[in-house]
Formats: sequence, C-alpha cells, structure tokens
Amino acid sequence: MSEAFRKLHYGPDILILPNAWDAASARIIAAAGFPAIATTSAGIAFARGYPDGERIGRAEMLRDVACIVGCVDVPVTADLEAGYGPDAEDVAETMRQAIKAGAAGLNLEDSSHDPDQPLFEMGRATERVAAARAAAAAAGVPVVINARTDGYILGFERNDELFADTVERANAYRAAGADCIFVPAVIDAGTIGRLAAEIDGPINILAGPGSPPLPELRALGVARVSIGSGLARAAYTVARRAADELLGPGTFTFAEGAISHPDMNRLMERTD
Repeated sequence: MSEAFRKLHYGPDILILPNAWDAASARIIAAAGFPAIATTSAGIAFARGYPDGERIGRAEMLRDVACIVGCVDVPVTADLEAGYGPDAEDVAETMRQAIKAGAAGLNLEDSSHDPDQPLFEMGRATERVAAARAAAAAAGVPVVINARTDGYILGFERNDELFADTVERANAYRAAGADCIFVPAVIDAGTIGRLAAEIDGPINILAGPGSPPLPELRALGVARVSIGSGLARAAYTVARRAADELLGPGTFTFAEGAISHPDMNRLMERTD
C-alpha cells in the first residue's frame, strides 16, 4: 500500500485526500472513488471527547487508525500530530505502531506544543523525521512521511523570514527522509506557487474556504491537497443545526436528503 500511495504523489492528477475520522466516514469517502484516504487527528479527537492538539494519546489514536485501515481497500495515511513525544525515539515508536496499524503514510508536525518554543529547533525536528524514516526502513515498509512545518498555522508573522524558514525546514526534512512537505494555513496563490517552486519535492496544501480551486492548485505545482478536520466539522455543523431545529421550530427538515438507513447498512457490510 505504501508504494502505491507514494506513486499517487507523482501522478498526472493532483492527489485529493478527504480526511476521515471513523469507519463510516472512511467507507463513504472510499465508495465515492478516492484512491486514498487521510485521517484527521482533530476529527478523531473530537469523536473521542478530546480537543485537538495531541490531547488524545498515541494508543487511542492508532486504534481508530487501525479501524479505518481495516474497513477500506485503499491506502490510508494517518495524521499522527507531532509524533506523541518530544524525542526522536518517541517518533520512531509512533512509526512502528503506525506500521502495525496498517498505515501507508503518516503526518509528522514540527510543532512542539511548548508555548515558549512553538516549533522544535530545526536540527531536532530534522532528527525526528530521520528517526521516523529509519524506523520504517528497519521494518521494511516504505511508509510515506508527510512532514508538516507549522510556522504559518501557528500565526507567525507572514514575511520573507517566515517563508525562508519554511523552505529551509522543508528541504531539511526532505533530506532527512520525508516524502512530502505539508504547509498548512497558506491559501494565497502567490505564496503557494513560491513554496512549490522552492521546496525540493511534493507539497501538501490544507484547503478550505478561500483556497484556490483544485485546477489552480495543480497549476501552481501542488501535488497533494487535504482538508483536515473540515469534513468532520461540516458533519458536526449538520448535527448542531438539527439540534437547533428540534429545540426551535420542532421540525425535521435537517433529515431531508440524508443517506437512508438501508444504504448505510449496505455501505457498512463487511465483505471479508
């Protein structure tokens, strides 16, 4: 699965990865015809009763990843946040556990969750990517590492210094063994195009309202697009609107056009 997933980053078409948070959402995405699925760490955390930001533990996160992997026949890449520990060995263990769960790829952030130093120092962050690659190599599984650099999403000042640091980090992570570089929270076409031109390898953009459409992203040089927790939050928005409707006018229009109960049952039938 990992090698097939890697090839999708170099295909003629942009790789679109809707993010699942449970078995049902994964089945719906796969049934729609997507060649691969990503998980959303935030969506899984929300469903488990946690806020986002590595508040859910590694074991609990990977149980849900394994469930998603087991219910679809396409590669699954797992959002595993910052690797569930500050040290390179923590990341290596996360990689080993991700392989056991059946993940074809994983995301690894350089956020430290330390307010005094929000990003891992570049050398340490690079060592963490290298540790993930070494663990995958030791297991004989070519897991696709999507190394995420978080200067933009953490709200650092958007200037040439941030851009240069992002590119430097991205290329260091690529040299350490990352297959793809993820730069979330960039939506303007000019910056996206510059990143694609200066990063030595495929880049992943987090898309949402305000992002350029997929054909434009492809033309800018983007190889991979994901939507993070956007799909999960959209589903929860429907639930909130339904709750408001029930407590307000007491009507049931929220269920109009919903997938039928028999259709959901058929979708969830296991064929193994």
